Amino acid sequence: MSMRKSQSLTFGCFGAQLMELRAVSSDLDRLTVRSFRRFEKPQMSTIVKMQFRRLAEGLKAQYSIAGGTGHASTTGSVREMLVKQFLQPHLPSSLAIRSGVIVDADDLRSRQQDLIIIDKDFPLISIGSDDAALIVAESVLATIEVKSNLTGEELTKTLDSINLTKNLTRSGELQYKKSGAHIRTPMLPINAYVFAYEGISTEAIGRILSGYADANPKCHFPDAICVLGQSVSQRSQFMPVVKGGKNSTATMPPVGYVQVKHQELVKDALYVFYTRFLDDIQPLRVVNYHLDGYYNEDDVE
Repeated sequence: MSMRKSQSLTFGCFGAQLMELRAVSSDLDRLTVRSFRRFEKPQMSTIVKMQFRRLAEGLKAQYSIAGGTGHASTTGSVREMLVKQFLQPHLPSSLAIRSGVIVDADDLRSRQQDLIIIDKDFPLISIGSDDAALIVAESVLATIEVKSNLTGEELTKTLDSINLTKNLTRSGELQYKKSGAHIRTPMLPINAYVFAYEGISTEAIGRILSGYADANPKCHFPDAICVLGQSVSQRSQFMPVVKGGKNSTATMPPVGYVQVKHQELVKDALYVFYTRFLDDIQPLRVVNYHLDGYYNEDDVE
């Protein structure tokens, strides 16, 4: 019997996500796709895959050691640090990882975020910490919620937090450059991910996502959920998916529905999660933005 299973769940078009899809698919005067070619699907690198298996084993071991503190807050902080230490060397040099709260020009804010991937060209608002900051929404490419144990209750709370983050407003447009593709779209919500060292099954994740969507018709889903050594759940991407280098292929996003793909991955959950994460954010930049909304000269003393 195979240890790897894959299952996809399709959800009807619920409010906020339908509007995002239409922003990409129907606003054609603001969407540009430049030359790309269709060729064979690129092959997975066995060397890279095996290295990620070693990295996953290392994270598991460090996770176990962190539990020896016996203090939940300290253990949680250490486990967030472990994910940050893993990610930072694997990110482009133009990006950085912070923690803190994200704010927009309408004075809305996220909850405290474990890891925030930011474009280093944007300013930060200091709160007296080297790692944490008050972060303007335009600078954010992604957030990652880190969980020691992703229970059903924790997932529901995380969905609430992610929806606050994805409902923040941002000025500007999104520019996506990969291989031969150059795509520009109206602004879309901040990418949000969940990483857990252990947690509930893919079937349970699917049930909770489905129930959450039924109770919150305009909700957003995480872009991916990873339970280390167990599974990865990925929602359908809003940006066209470009694969390959010189010989590129591009797949346009679905319109009219949102699909969540669940994979049971005992060995390669970290590899699949990281590949999706990097594919989402590495080619992405916020352009034609302004930060004028954060300052009103008539409202100063």
